[in-house]
Amino acid sequence: MATITLRMPDDLKAKAQQLASEQGVSLNSYINATLAATIAQSETLAMMGDRLAGVDEDKLHDRVMKFMSKSRGGKEPTPKEIDAARRAK
Repeated sequence: MATITLRMPDDLKAKAQQLASEQGVSLNSYINATLAATIAQSETLAMMGDRLAGVDEDKLHDRVMKFMSKSRGGKEPTPKEIDAARRAK
């Protein structure tokens, strides 16, 4: 594992420390998780860009709208309902 020295403005560090504290993790863990999520997002966007290159946007839009027209809205489950469903397995 690499070790680096990171310089950042004091106010940014304070905000990051606050968010880390709210999540119950160290500043180091928070920065690592945030950086990993940013990289994953960038890689996903690049992969989707590659997959969608040359795709007819109108046809894609029509397919998405057709799918959405068949989907029914519903009530989102509560965290308690999700936990109960997981325990029921």
